[in-house]
Amino acid sequence: MRIGLSEKNVKYAFLIPCMIVLACLAIFPTIYSLYLTFCSWELSGAVQLWPVFNGGQNWVRLVQDTRFWSDLGTTLVFAAGAVSIEFIVGLGMAMLLNRQIPGRGILRVIFLIPMMATPVVVGYTFRMLFNMEHGPVNYFLSLIGAPALNWLGDSAVALPAMILADAWEWTPFMILVLLAGLQAIPQEPYEAALVDGAGPWQVFRYVTFPMLTPVMTVAVILRLVETLKIFDILYVVTAGGPGISTESLSLYVQIVGLTQMSLGYGSNVAYGLLVLVIIVATIFLNRMRRQKL
Repeated sequence: MRIGLSEKNVKYAFLIPCMIVLACLAIFPTIYSLYLTFCSWELSGAVQLWPVFNGGQNWVRLVQDTRFWSDLGTTLVFAAGAVSIEFIVGLGMAMLLNRQIPGRGILRVIFLIPMMATPVVVGYTFRMLFNMEHGPVNYFLSLIGAPALNWLGDSAVALPAMILADAWEWTPFMILVLLAGLQAIPQEPYEAALVDGAGPWQVFRYVTFPMLTPVMTVAVILRLVETLKIFDILYVVTAGGPGISTESLSLYVQIVGLTQMSLGYGSNVAYGLLVLVIIVATIFLNRMRRQKL
């Protein structure tokens, strides 16, 4: 027997497989991990086969966890430092590439190469560059008479070194987005500003910067969200060391949930990171809406 389907029902029928996959891979894990934040589930030592509900004990433990707050501070410093460098350098390079300079097309391709590399490759590259005894960075420092630094073994310089590594990889993203924003600005405001006798700084301050602000806000918030979740480069290069000086919240989630096999509390740490990302994203989105108004 042939079953007839209306055009509307056919659309829904084609959406069902996608909805099933989305529910299995995204919705269910999110809800189940939220449930685990209220449970104790230890898979090391005396193994628990099933999660045991313990109320809000995990949340109380999270608030009292000094390592969580230390990693939170490290994550915020990393995000602020990396995104600041990426934005400043990216804006400068985007304005340079927006000019009619020789070899502009080739320079655009060269500047995008770091972004094409995987974070693991970038991590191993900077691990070799920052090697204390054989790394090129300390070699060039010796040429100018500067002392060699233990880039990855000194807690005072390990985090700045990782910030530089992340900035090297993702500054091209800023260049790409900001350059697209610059090229979308119409020429009429620039012509009017020049007729009024505005100088280069005044043109940038009163024409370029305000018109580029929405694009800059989107670029910054995208990079902030990603840097707050940083894991790969830190794991490959320092594994959070020395000590926990470069340990991000994502690394702490991996340690608690997958190394110590504490799935309940690991879910709590992950949701602590989620709350941080939501707060930062909300602040920037609200700022962007106010600017549009």
